[in-house]
Amino acid sequence: MKLLHTSDWHLGRRMGRRSRDSEFDAVLSEIAEIAQQAKPDLIVHSGDLFDRYTPAPGDLLRAVRALEALRAAAPVVVIGGNHDSPHWFEVLDYFFRAATRRDGHEIAFVHTAADGSGGGQVIDTPSRDKTQRIRLAALPFIHPNRFMHLFPGLGTTDGAYAQGLRGLQEDLVARLREGFSPERDVLVFAAHLYIGGALLSHSERHLDVSEAYATSPDDLPSVAYCALGHIHKPQPLSSARATARYAGSPLQLDFGECDETKSVVLVEADPQRPTRITTRPLQAGRRLKRFEGTLEELASRAEEFSDTYLKVTVTSDELIPQLAQKVATAVPGAVVVDIDEDCAETRVTPLEDSDLPTAEPELADSFRAYLTRRGTQGRVADDVLAAFASLLQHPDSDEAPPSPAERLLQEALDNPWTSSHTGSETA
Repeated sequence: MKLLHTSDWHLGRRMGRRSRDSEFDAVLSEIAEIAQQAKPDLIVHSGDLFDRYTPAPGDLLRAVRALEALRAAAPVVVIGGNHDSPHWFEVLDYFFRAATRRDGHEIAFVHTAADGSGGGQVIDTPSRDKTQRIRLAALPFIHPNRFMHLFPGLGTTDGAYAQGLRGLQEDLVARLREGFSPERDVLVFAAHLYIGGALLSHSERHLDVSEAYATSPDDLPSVAYCALGHIHKPQPLSSARATARYAGSPLQLDFGECDETKSVVLVEADPQRPTRITTRPLQAGRRLKRFEGTLEELASRAEEFSDTYLKVTVTSDELIPQLAQKVATAVPGAVVVDIDEDCAETRVTPLEDSDLPTAEPELADSFRAYLTRRGTQGRVADDVLAAFASLLQHPDSDEAPPSPAERLLQEALDNPWTSSHTGSETA
């Protein structure tokens, strides 16, 4: 038995404001070509066909064309992910059921019901030579918002979601084993869920990959292969009960995926024999890269960043005017997505413990130092300090602090003859 596993297409995902439609067209064509060459008995898409719950018309058309190309090679099962709408899956299911009656292999769409109830389906597919049967248990993403409806009585404590999901999975696997023939059947489990310990790409929705919703690898069923979706980094999982793998996304979706090689998974499994896994790398689509260094270093590596999405951090001693324009000139072949400047003259250096004073200075001493820095000196500084000291000693007093200038003015008003006589003598 041969199975091709792909996942997390996220049709409609953009890079900032930039469309990636041409990249999706290229990589979906590449996946279809791999399917034609490999001639699998079944193709499994383990969720997140679309990036948005309400896909754009162009993304719907792109999905239909890609799935048409896949079903020309083999039957296809598409499982609903957390980004997928049950309503749109019903539309696609209706369309492809009508198309299957005319020609080609079947396509099945498995999602929770549109009213949020239920989930999971067992699908039987014969091998090309009719000597074996693939029995697939497909479990779509169960949204935490539907948790209380699906799992009443479990509460909302950590681990309750995983407990409810485990019960749903056990019921599904029990149906999978009904009529199981060890000499003929190959059992496969496909699901869109977060397995604890999986390495994240950080382009996933953080709320849906928290530890509160994690399933233990040891809770995976004992089957020939577990086709998993939800995590965008392609990776095997360590499970004592099954061979399990995240196929990952076909394009690098975020700068957390810069170093990832995207791929599809080819699975060979025969009854009562070990499962064999190979991956086929995908070449289509712009790569995402990061750069940190000077403008001169960036320009010297321009060829390396040609035809990439680039996130740039420029290091400098002084602020560089018109930085965005200079970066674009340095790497004309790259699509610069983000620019940051690490400038020495604006860099904040954190204080060490040794930089801190051993004892906190008195407030009056600090104020005196402030007056000195401001250039206030002599008798004026003494008068201001006296007023400041009075405010410190009597913070709740209704009386104004002493003011030498105000006192002299008041004395002049109280003794006008003295002031006038003194002025005449002076003249």
